[in-house]
Amino acid sequence: MNKLAQLLINKGMIKESDWDVLQSEAAKAHIRIEDQLVKKKIISEKNLANLQGELFGLPFIDLEKADIPREMLTVIPQAVAENYELVLFEKKGHEVKIALVDPSNYRAIEAIDFWAKKEGYKLSLYITTLSGYRNAMKNYVVVKKEVHEALDVLEQQHASDARGKRQEKLVEIIRKAPVAKIVALMIQEAVDLNTSDIHIEPGSAESRIRFRIDGMLKTYLAFPTSFHTSIVSRIKVLADLKIDETRIPQDGRIRMNIYGQDINLRVSTLPLIDNEKVVMRILPTASKVITLQELGFWSHALDDLNRIIARPTGVLLVSGPTGSGKSTTLYSLLTALNNDKSNITTLEDPVEYFLSGVNQVQISTEVGLTFASGLRAILRQDPNIVMVGDIRDNVTAELSTHAALTCHFMLSTIHAKDVLGVIPRLIDMHVEPFLISAALNTIIAQRLVRKLCDKCKEPQQIPQLLEAEVRKELDLIPQKDVLEGIDLSTLTVYQGRGCEACNKNGYKGRTVVSELLAMTENLTQILSAKFSLEDLSKEMKIQEKMTLKQDAIVKALKGLTSIDEFIRVTRE
Repeated sequence: MNKLAQLLINKGMIKESDWDVLQSEAAKAHIRIEDQLVKKKIISEKNLANLQGELFGLPFIDLEKADIPREMLTVIPQAVAENYELVLFEKKGHEVKIALVDPSNYRAIEAIDFWAKKEGYKLSLYITTLSGYRNAMKNYVVVKKEVHEALDVLEQQHASDARGKRQEKLVEIIRKAPVAKIVALMIQEAVDLNTSDIHIEPGSAESRIRFRIDGMLKTYLAFPTSFHTSIVSRIKVLADLKIDETRIPQDGRIRMNIYGQDINLRVSTLPLIDNEKVVMRILPTASKVITLQELGFWSHALDDLNRIIARPTGVLLVSGPTGSGKSTTLYSLLTALNNDKSNITTLEDPVEYFLSGVNQVQISTEVGLTFASGLRAILRQDPNIVMVGDIRDNVTAELSTHAALTCHFMLSTIHAKDVLGVIPRLIDMHVEPFLISAALNTIIAQRLVRKLCDKCKEPQQIPQLLEAEVRKELDLIPQKDVLEGIDLSTLTVYQGRGCEACNKNGYKGRTVVSELLAMTENLTQILSAKFSLEDLSKEMKIQEKMTLKQDAIVKALKGLTSIDEFIRVTRE
């Protein structure tokens, strides 16, 4: 029993038997025991922090209403502050004061102590509440020096204009160097950090720019809302959108070259209550689409897919939620199929990657070019292979199945939780079961998990509460060859410590976890009769296919991802 438990027992706040129950509840909820104590209202956040401060010899600092200056928050990199849950709240000369949420996190203490010595600071440590830390992080600003300088210049110009009472046209304002520089540096930084999406969001006092990196959103920059319109308008000019139209959503593209690499940004604007939000998706053009193996498919799944795409007809569907990498998998399949003998045409909304040798059609509902009308037109273009970006309605679903029955190979995505949910989804779209069994070749269900950084990942014992579940799934894996190199006696998993190579995140890049179900004679018979999900599940076991959950477990045990990522994708 740890010191905190003993202290709480001595103070009569809990009984000894309560501690084990609280630990079990915290483990099931995947939270710290301290958070469970607060959740159960056994102790308040502030009283708990004071107790922990007493145990670890650290003074308590209340940051829940603290207004920490911007220059304080830029001293420590945001990734470090987030990774270790700490914040620098005061700096005087060479003396810095830093508050921790978890004083038992010796890695955090070692890391910040190393940083302080390296930078020549005298360090004082404090303890704060999680709420206080989160309040401080709301105002966290991490930007390059050049962006700070550009914002300062823009602020000075804004103040000068106000004093002189000069009204300049918006077009003239957005052409000024600081605005252009902020947007250019923001995009450049996003590319540097392998960002997939840039979010520019207005607020009441401050607007913020957030980057989605490896599937997770993180704040990159906060700036006064008074500059929001100028920055949004600059992006609109680059994307060839109407800068004076703020009432309706707009879509556009920006093409630019960064570090000799062609970058394509898909721009989407959305009118909010009193301002506009912009999201830019970064897509490399003229770059090599990664292969299925590079995506993370195991060799047995690759063998199955290579056999399937060699067929001249049928439908291959990729399922999963938004952001699970479905489109990337389709592009990888199209790249494998692309040759001089095949006429490949795609229907996409929007076109994300440009593939040489592939006829790509952009959906435009404004002029009546929908998935359904586009597919009818494509079938008159003598195609061999057709990719429909998404099956969203019964017309597209029926047209796709009929096209597969008339000597075409069809690829598409569909929203379903797993492979077992795809067939009921198609039936909900009024596709007859006999058509599904005749046209469907294969279903792939997938998720994306973050890959651990190879530079800083460390082994650790699997959590005891998960061990029984993991061992049960390992016993059921049909392809035992994927377990090579795993010590089944210890079940070691890995966790990223955080280093410069991964920007202190512990993760770098993402990989696919997937499952596959093929159409067989047995599955055809199941569809011809009244069937249940249990029948489909039995068929998957008969086909001896790894489940998505098993794939995630194997990748965690091989050190490709963490057990936290396994929990995240399998508990959705």
